[in-house]
Amino acid sequence: MEIYLDVLVLENIVMNYLILLMTAKFSKNKTSHLRLFLAAFVGAIYVAFLVVYPSLDVYYTTITKIAISFAIVAIAFSFQRFTAFFKTMVMFYISTFIFAGAGFAFLYFNHSGGFIRDGFFYVYWNSKWTVMVLCVATVGIIVKIFWEIIQSRLVKDRLLLPLKIAFENGIINLSALVDTGNALFDPLTHSPVIVVEFNAIKSILPEEIQNIFEESKEDDLVRVTKIVSNSRWFSRFRIIPFTSLGKENGILIGFKPDYIEIGDKNERKGVTDVIVGIYNKALSKGENYNALLSPDLV
Repeated sequence: MEIYLDVLVLENIVMNYLILLMTAKFSKNKTSHLRLFLAAFVGAIYVAFLVVYPSLDVYYTTITKIAISFAIVAIAFSFQRFTAFFKTMVMFYISTFIFAGAGFAFLYFNHSGGFIRDGFFYVYWNSKWTVMVLCVATVGIIVKIFWEIIQSRLVKDRLLLPLKIAFENGIINLSALVDTGNALFDPLTHSPVIVVEFNAIKSILPEEIQNIFEESKEDDLVRVTKIVSNSRWFSRFRIIPFTSLGKENGILIGFKPDYIEIGDKNERKGVTDVIVGIYNKALSKGENYNALLSPDLV
């Protein structure tokens, strides 16, 4: 059987990258596409090395494979605590098992598709890309189903959370609802948007922005744009379109805070890559909460 080294490296880079991308989604560990690619490349080179030098049995051992997986995760992600690294490693193995299970299933149902040797899949050329495409499609469906289950369980267990917003010299403490319907993103930076009541956050806003909401002129796009563009906080503010909250084709005035903190003192999470959208009505009739959080931020 002929093995094309360049094709082997390419397909392993693609699969490793997708596994790491899934790991990032599950662990909510932020990284860059470059780091994911470099980590995927390291994994692909390891497989290619084993194909070129099959006699080096030491590199087939479980310890070596675990060490390589540790290196791949360390390259792909940044860590400040060992617990975060351990959590990401667990997610990495779960993602790997999902992809491997999907690949094995297609090999099982298609006996001419390939074989497994020394812990690696070898797929014949005439069915290689078919198996890869079907594998990725299957994994996508599995991940979507399990992600929705995880998110629904998360919302059920942690429905209301303390929220702290820091902006300039002001800090506001709020109660936020984890809202699965909040899928707002800033169109400029693609950062998730937290929807907050104006009255709850009024004290830390610039005076000219307060005037817009007190006069109920937040839907006047021309006026809003003019006021925001002339403000010294111009670089911090955003105009965010939305089609929720009982209104279609609406806009939210948003701003980039210095940082936010989600959760109590026992489990607190800090976030800087986020936008706060200001809503000029009450979000809760019973005043149980005054902000809406996206599940992606929890």
